[in-house]
Amino acid sequence: MLYRCVFAIFVILLLSCSYEASEAADAVTPTAATHGVVVSVVGNVVVERSGIRASVLEGFVLMGGDMIVLQDGAQCTGFTPQGEIFTLTGPAELQLPGLSDDGVVDDIATWVRRQLADWIGEGRRRPLTTRSAREWAVAKDAPALVIPAPDGSVRAGRSGLYWTTVPGVDRYRVTVAPDVGEELTRVVRGNTMALEELAPGAEYVWKVGVDLEGWSGQSGWRTFRVLTAEEESELGKALSDLDNLEAGVLLLSIGLHDEAICHLDAAVEAGTSDRSARLWRAQALAECGLYREAYEDLIRLRGTE
Repeated sequence: MLYRCVFAIFVILLLSCSYEASEAADAVTPTAATHGVVVSVVGNVVVERSGIRASVLEGFVLMGGDMIVLQDGAQCTGFTPQGEIFTLTGPAELQLPGLSDDGVVDDIATWVRRQLADWIGEGRRRPLTTRSAREWAVAKDAPALVIPAPDGSVRAGRSGLYWTTVPGVDRYRVTVAPDVGEELTRVVRGNTMALEELAPGAEYVWKVGVDLEGWSGQSGWRTFRVLTAEEESELGKALSDLDNLEAGVLLLSIGLHDEAICHLDAAVEAGTSDRSARLWRAQALAECGLYREAYEDLIRLRGTE
């Protein structure tokens, strides 16, 4: 199910390297049943919840009923639990409406669809065309899967599989298997293979091994899901109204890590939200298993705090 990918956005694996959580923050740690998220933060921003204040950083999960408070000169952007984007400049306050009485599962399942439908505003900032323009040439001692990330997503028409290379090896055996049906095995050169004519909405597993006689090293199996035509259409409409940072967070939330990282690359290059873009890119890279690259982004941030 697509909504399972939403939870990836709320697991900030590496943010602990950049700050120390306070006791107040621990007291209001969000649960998986909440669905808003903070995309970027500059300056002093806090959230009031049940009489407790907690400092806000990128990736903070917002709940219905939260009050976002910005001090003079602070800035904050994100998505509400209703899937609406907000941009605030301090001094300012934003009271988030309470969640509906619908069941938790129903609320989670409709979260992505709400945001895709509602993020199409009247003012177009600029069209975005970035897809997969990044080089994924990473060398390791054994092939490791990179894109799609674990339980990630791909597009039905044409998508790429990427893995790490092994020094001195240029031929790899790639196996792709659907839930139902025969598996496909292909020998390819390099570290990428194009997939075409995948079944929309279906799930697949894949693995990669070195194509050399007597070589036993290979990756483990990894699962990915194919977006439906409706999801792709709604996603395209939503992306046309978002800047690169916001687009990267949206794409990350539905498991399109390669496209997310390309947009976050562009956001880092632009420099307008460098800190936030590097934090989100570090998370996306870590979820793909590229921990060294993720750590480099976090190291770059140390001098900016």
